[in-house]
Amino acid sequence: MRSLKNLPGWLAFRRLEPALLTGLVLFITSYTGDVILEWAGVSITSTILNNLAIGILGGLSLLFYLSASYEHHNYERAKDRMALISDVNREVREVLMEISESAMLEDRGERLARLDEATERIDRMLTKLVPAAGGARPQSKAADQEPLLITR
Repeated sequence: MRSLKNLPGWLAFRRLEPALLTGLVLFITSYTGDVILEWAGVSITSTILNNLAIGILGGLSLLFYLSASYEHHNYERAKDRMALISDVNREVREVLMEISESAMLEDRGERLARLDEATERIDRMLTKLVPAAGGARPQSKAADQEPLLITR
C-alpha cells in the first residue's frame, strides 16, 4: 500500500477512477455488442481482445483529458494569482508614495490625516482581497473608483 503513495501526480487515484470507470463501461458495452454478434454467428473469442483494447484506449484518453484539464486549471489559477499580486503591488506602491509625500508636510494634522487615509486605503484593499482567495480577478480601475475591486 505504501508504494501507491509514491505514484506520480497524473496517476493519482482521483484521476484514475473516472478513467477506469470509462474503460470498464466501454469494455462492457463492446462486449455486449459482441454477445449480440455471437448470436448472429460471429465467434466471441475473436473479439475479446478488441473489447479490451477499446476499454484501455478509452480509459487512457479520458485520463489524458483529465490530466490536461487539471494542469490547465492550475495554470489559469496561477495566472489569476499573478494578476492579483501585480494589482496589490501597484496599489501598495501608490499608497507608500502618498505616505512618503505626507512625511514632508510641515502641518502635523495634515500629515496624520494623510497617514490615516493611506492606512484606511490599504485596509480597504486587503479587506476586498479576502473573497479573492478562490482565484477571482480584480476589475480594472476605470470600471470602479475604488482602488481595487475583486469580483466573483
